[in-house]
Amino acid sequence: MVCVFAATVLVAPIGGQTSATELGTIHFPSSAKPAAQAPFLTGVKGLFNFEFDIAAETFQQAQKADPDFALAYWGEAMSFNHPLWAEQDLAAARRAMEKLAPTAAARSAKAPAGKERMLVEALEPLYGAGDKLTRDIAYAEAMKRIHEKYADDDEIATFYALALLGTARPGEKSTRTAMQAAAIAEGVFQRNPKHPGAAHFIIHSFDDPDHAILALPAARAYSKIAPSAAHALHMPSHIFVQLGMWDDVIASNIVAYKAAVDLADRKNLPRGREDFHTLSWLQYAYLQEGKLADAAKALDTAKAVADKDTNPRVRDGYASMKARQVIESQQWEKLALPGGTVRDGGAPGYDGSAAYVLAAGLSAAHLGDEATVRLALDRLKAMRTQAEAGSNAYRAKPFAIMEKDVAAALAIVQKNAAEADKMLKDATAIEATLDAPSGPTEPIKPSFELYGEFLLDQGRTKEAAAQFEQSLARTPNRRLSVQGLQRATPKASTNAGQ
Repeated sequence: MVCVFAATVLVAPIGGQTSATELGTIHFPSSAKPAAQAPFLTGVKGLFNFEFDIAAETFQQAQKADPDFALAYWGEAMSFNHPLWAEQDLAAARRAMEKLAPTAAARSAKAPAGKERMLVEALEPLYGAGDKLTRDIAYAEAMKRIHEKYADDDEIATFYALALLGTARPGEKSTRTAMQAAAIAEGVFQRNPKHPGAAHFIIHSFDDPDHAILALPAARAYSKIAPSAAHALHMPSHIFVQLGMWDDVIASNIVAYKAAVDLADRKNLPRGREDFHTLSWLQYAYLQEGKLADAAKALDTAKAVADKDTNPRVRDGYASMKARQVIESQQWEKLALPGGTVRDGGAPGYDGSAAYVLAAGLSAAHLGDEATVRLALDRLKAMRTQAEAGSNAYRAKPFAIMEKDVAAALAIVQKNAAEADKMLKDATAIEATLDAPSGPTEPIKPSFELYGEFLLDQGRTKEAAAQFEQSLARTPNRRLSVQGLQRATPKASTNAGQ
């Protein structure tokens, strides 16, 4: 299913590759002049592959080749909507629409009657009045009407599937919507096994541990369908992570990371603005295989970038990777928490991410450093309070989990096992209400796993086993949970969690 929230923001891939030669195969005849049709098709493929930069660029090329081609402006406007990330550049999209014509009626009149006009008209609810969710729902309804009228059109069907996925929000029940989108995309994929959007959106629809196995064929195919799209090289690893297939996660993200770096070099973009996402997934997979040295090399690469970049998202991206390295390796060290503004992200140093603060607190507890545990607890409390003051209550839950985890760590340092038990039990109760992670664990230390480790230390092996099983249900084949379950139940299968 769709998951947009991450407790710690990493830098996601930005765009596409300069070469657009292998982005998949689609069939989208239009009213464009011949010179505009080729860049138009590339732009549509860019949208399907979430290569939004290349989509915007090639739709602009189509506009130059055929200034009266309405779908060229439609496509540029569509490139500013990133539905599965709940992101949208509303002003840029409206500027693209206004290049076609200044009013909705005039824009509609410029498009030929039929499918092209309906697509242009569907932009109005997407970029009209109301909040993002209201507009996403209205746009999905518009795409439903087009799909019903042009039921045999695979490109319309694919855009409708994406529109459905775009209505999902973290913490809300969206399984039915995701399955509907998957069914539509599966139909397209069966008819056109080289369709980039079909394979891509099947993966997104089934991006959870319960359904991921259904997307494995699409995941295996997608990187071969669109090897010129950096996002397509990374995207299969969403399914591989959900299934605990760490070799495949590693292979996928080695290639995706290289593509992202090559793109940054070609476009003279600052390193880290688009490659930390794949690099962090690569590090996570190495850690799950116990390849600590390889994970450390990925971390060193990230630090070399972050040390030269003052962008807070880049620095917090590194901080999250540092936190994960400490927690997954269990090589505890003192992580400094200097004073300053307390917030999630945006810190001037490497201590701004909640993941880093969590790691600092847990590591300090193992080192017997009560003062740092207390400081981490205070910071997480402030982050949770700040998140609760916002409009998205769901977003505050991971901070509450991490706060309780560190409160438990403090109780353990103070030899108060009863209080630690209560805090960890509360943390797991909150985590049970979260969507399963869409990628590496968030929060970075599953509370079920942490509670299981505590219960093991208390000699409560049967209860510990139940917690590790719960952790593995959400994050299959996770190394520390597998090891914990084996310690709790020595006769348990070595395939636990798979």
